[in-house]
Amino acid sequence: MGSSPSRIRRSSHPISISRFNHSPGNSSNQCRYNTVCPYCYRLTRGNENVDDAFRITLQKLFPGAYGLEEFVFQTKQRLVPKGFYPHVNTLVCVGLCRDEITSPFEEKIEAMWGRAFICGSLGGILFCGNTGFAAAHHHAPETSRFIYYCFTHIAIDHKGLVGSVYRTRSGMNEKSTACGALAVFATEIASNTLNLDFDENDIGMSMLKRHIIQQTDLSTDANNAPDLLKVTMTAYDTITIDLERHVQYDAEHFEDRQYALFTGVQIHGPNGMDYCWVGKASLLNKGILSPLVLPATNNPMSTIGILNEQH
Repeated sequence: MGSSPSRIRRSSHPISISRFNHSPGNSSNQCRYNTVCPYCYRLTRGNENVDDAFRITLQKLFPGAYGLEEFVFQTKQRLVPKGFYPHVNTLVCVGLCRDEITSPFEEKIEAMWGRAFICGSLGGILFCGNTGFAAAHHHAPETSRFIYYCFTHIAIDHKGLVGSVYRTRSGMNEKSTACGALAVFATEIASNTLNLDFDENDIGMSMLKRHIIQQTDLSTDANNAPDLLKVTMTAYDTITIDLERHVQYDAEHFEDRQYALFTGVQIHGPNGMDYCWVGKASLLNKGILSPLVLPATNNPMSTIGILNEQH
């Protein structure tokens, strides 16, 4: 699956950008930007090209990645014919990492479906538990519809380096990491310093490590240490397992409800561009979990990505 977003998110402080240049005559196949903010006149990191390194890495690791807005739109197009109506009979639930750079995804979802019940934690892991899921499921009638968007996240910078992201909007000019919690987890394994003791002063991180290990076959051997991408994919697996378990439990008690489940990885690219890779899309109806097929977009890089104003 792949897609390209349809427009830049508008705000009181936008970035001025031009379309990608993908003309056949462009031998470097690089994508250049107009990079001066019309409000503060600050030069942004858009003067660095979104070049082959990023594009190739994105398509290699996350083939068919959607732009955020296009993905949410396609889910609506798929679900409305099945009786999922925004602001009428549907409650949306969002599980993303606490990281502020995941917020554009939540904003796109809420713009389409209305206010969301938030169920994510560090790495996007679903630690709201039985109480949290029960609360969400009691916020709508017995015949209602529920949509879950539950994604972990990772970054890819303009050089194609996995895990690297700039957070210049907060005044931070050097690179940082996404997901930071998953990167720390990977580093602990690689350095043979993995600590699985429960820390009351670090509950989320303590539980993240223990839960992913319990739910998946992630190696904790320093001689066979997983990289950040591998840890990220096991976080995605864990989120999918947990979500299906909790939703299927609710479905046993409310047979007239329907649930749409989307899990995957949100990808932060250069210049504040965000994408999402959909690992699994399902519809749960009368206890039966069946696949939801979304239309693919042939070239996710053919138009501009979603700007999250981080410049």
